[in-house]
Amino acid sequence: MAEDTTKEVKRASCFLCHLNCGVLCTKEDGRIVKIEGDPECPHNEGFVCSRLEQDRWKSFEYSPYRLKKPLKRAGERGSGKWEEISWDQAFDEIAERLAELRDKYGAETLAFFEGTYRTQSNLHYKFTNLFGSPNTGGAGTICYSSDMWLEPCTYGGFCSDKSDWKRADLIVLWGRNPAASELLNWKWVTDNMDNRGAKLIVIDPRYCEVAERADLFLRIRPGTDAALALAMINVIIEEDLYDHEFVDEWCYGFDQLRERAAEWSPERAEEITWVPADKIRQAARMYATIKPACMPWGEKGGDGHGVNATNTIRAKAILRSITGNIDKIGGDQLTMPEDRGDTDRTYEHVSLSQEQRDKMVGNDRFPGLTFKGWDIISEAYPRFYPYANAPLIFRQMISGDPYPIKACILQASNPMVGYPNTKLIQEAFKNLELFVVHDYFMTPSAALADYVLPAATWLERCSMGYPTMDVEQVSMNGTMPVVERFEGGADVDFRDDYQFWYEISKRLGMADKWWGPSYEDFFDGQVGHFGMKFNDFCENIKYLRVPNKPEKYKEPGFKFLTPTGKVELYSTVIEKLNEELDGDFDPLPNFVYPPDFPEVNPEYAEEYPLNMITGARFMPFYHSEHRQPGAYRDLHPEPWFQIHPDKAMELNIAPGDWCWIENYMGRIKQRANLTTTVDPRVISVQHDWWFPEREEAEPSLFGLYDSSINTIMPDDPDKYLDPLMGAWPVTGVHAKVYKCEEQE
Repeated sequence: MAEDTTKEVKRASCFLCHLNCGVLCTKEDGRIVKIEGDPECPHNEGFVCSRLEQDRWKSFEYSPYRLKKPLKRAGERGSGKWEEISWDQAFDEIAERLAELRDKYGAETLAFFEGTYRTQSNLHYKFTNLFGSPNTGGAGTICYSSDMWLEPCTYGGFCSDKSDWKRADLIVLWGRNPAASELLNWKWVTDNMDNRGAKLIVIDPRYCEVAERADLFLRIRPGTDAALALAMINVIIEEDLYDHEFVDEWCYGFDQLRERAAEWSPERAEEITWVPADKIRQAARMYATIKPACMPWGEKGGDGHGVNATNTIRAKAILRSITGNIDKIGGDQLTMPEDRGDTDRTYEHVSLSQEQRDKMVGNDRFPGLTFKGWDIISEAYPRFYPYANAPLIFRQMISGDPYPIKACILQASNPMVGYPNTKLIQEAFKNLELFVVHDYFMTPSAALADYVLPAATWLERCSMGYPTMDVEQVSMNGTMPVVERFEGGADVDFRDDYQFWYEISKRLGMADKWWGPSYEDFFDGQVGHFGMKFNDFCENIKYLRVPNKPEKYKEPGFKFLTPTGKVELYSTVIEKLNEELDGDFDPLPNFVYPPDFPEVNPEYAEEYPLNMITGARFMPFYHSEHRQPGAYRDLHPEPWFQIHPDKAMELNIAPGDWCWIENYMGRIKQRANLTTTVDPRVISVQHDWWFPEREEAEPSLFGLYDSSINTIMPDDPDKYLDPLMGAWPVTGVHAKVYKCEEQE
């Protein structure tokens, strides 16, 4: 007779990507046995992607590679030698060392790096601000965060993650391939096309998966998106296709924009971008006349990348503006935060003195994302978070100039894989006096730490999911933990990110600044205005949606949250930065050639002729995650790069050959995938590769230097970074390719 089993179903929000889809988790005897989409969730309506299908999630949640106990370094840094310790010992020692280092060097000696949205990512700001350090940074510089500063500079809010995919008559996927990253978004697009007849423009260096359904495809030269956007602005203005009513009433600086755009004919842009002038005109006309149209944020579209990061983000924001596609049903809807001022305890910016703010790394060099920019933009737009510049932080860890950075905490971040110039980062981490990593797995970054602590997954903690790429003003999925610590025979002694910060804060005398000792206490504060506790919210409200009210600018007394109260085609925020810093940042978008291009350095480009893309997504991986052997890795056991067959034939490369990809910084190897999806002058290299099954100790670091493209990606602040935002390149960098010898 079969034994009785205890079976229950619990709700959760999936954090395996940004979208936070609602799911139902079936448990038997305390162990999760099935995860499926929740049809009651208004965000995904029961849909799930291949990261959850066929029980692949078990390779994450129940992976034998997961960290089990708190670890303390027992040998030389990077030796792979550890001792297990208790959580109390870990918290005690970390807090003691932080206090000592603060007394010795000042609070600014602590740096923190965040990763992609996997945690309650405002909590680290609360800790660092209370501790007294302004040096919180992360990969958001080349991603979401740069948009979140430059879009508010333009229209006082954030549009590009509030695109109305479902109700647009035209969708522009510019450097975004949701069919290989966020499949729910792609489902919205295809459903819209099939059911409503929506049109699709795809702009990408590759004829990627979404291009197969496109009504118009523009194969752009990597690193030239700003030039294309400027040419589209030129066509829209010259052909009088802009929205006169919106521009006349709500846009500032149109005359200056018209003058700049006049310099960017489609013919000029064709020479730079490799996109035929007639296609540029066609794309501009479609975007300006097929209404409403949306243009979702797209990382590979030059957003946040390299020397043209500001130019590209601003130009795309201006395209949304002059066509009147801002805050329209079917367009890119505008979210405008309420001003909570000094009462906002979530980020605790108010606790950081001006003296400490002035010490933020990058303040005077790349001020856009830093407190220098925050001080200006927050006068109108109150909810921006500042960001220190990562390449400068790593250099300061080594040099100690202008002050020492001797402590670092990582959470949901893996800079040794995800950031450029890996050797420099390795040197920086090895120069620290305290290095703490809170993560699910031992990573190449964690291998260099003093303490490595097991984190709670999204199935093991309370969470409030705020789905990105959702058109609503507010969308909240509140869930309690699906499994408790050690439940179902699991042997991972994890702590969630709230416990991590609270326990260290308590030992530093800062406990009274928090909501209590647990995540529930924090979330009780988040939902208190509903007159209920978080547990009641999860049980009774489950999924809260506050619809975005479109066309808010038609309401009496409305102002865009910019200094002029209008959409700033010419940015007065950037102009004010110039005045305060004696800078030379352009208040209008423009285009400059990236430093590897033959137009800038013909001798270098002759030696390294191939233009690289290094960020193309491939399911079910997400950034540097899921490389552990198991169901995810089975789908991609080895790294591949794409190369055109004609170029491969010229280089004597056959399908599947291991090849060296080399530039002035070094070389890595990947297998060749011959495909016409890329231009013969371009290669697409898979990013963030490491091999958790290989040796941990240096020099291996899980085979990091074999195939990770970031080991040879540059971050020279004087040459490769965007002048305002400090964004480093992940596309438009040049290399050469040649076949590995058999013994290699």
